[in-house]
Amino acid sequence: MEHEPNLVISSASQRIVEDGVPFKVDIYKLEGGDGWSLEVVTEDGTSIVWDDLFEDDQAAFEEAISTIRSEGAIAFANDGSNVVPFKQ
Repeated sequence: MEHEPNLVISSASQRIVEDGVPFKVDIYKLEGGDGWSLEVVTEDGTSIVWDDLFEDDQAAFEEAISTIRSEGAIAFANDGSNVVPFKQ
């Protein structure tokens, strides 16, 4: 039976509040894997996951903060009302 790799959670993972809006920043990787994954979860449970992996966990955390600040915290926590649907 093949062993499933463990999930390594970075110590850089944390809850933050930006402009009064709470976020959970999760940074993780598979044990023995290359690169760190970044996920930001809003208060309502909406998950935003970056496609690219980061060389280290601090770079992932800095990207989360930078993106939240540049896009505006409300854009993330807007219940998706800032998303424009595709025309069918």
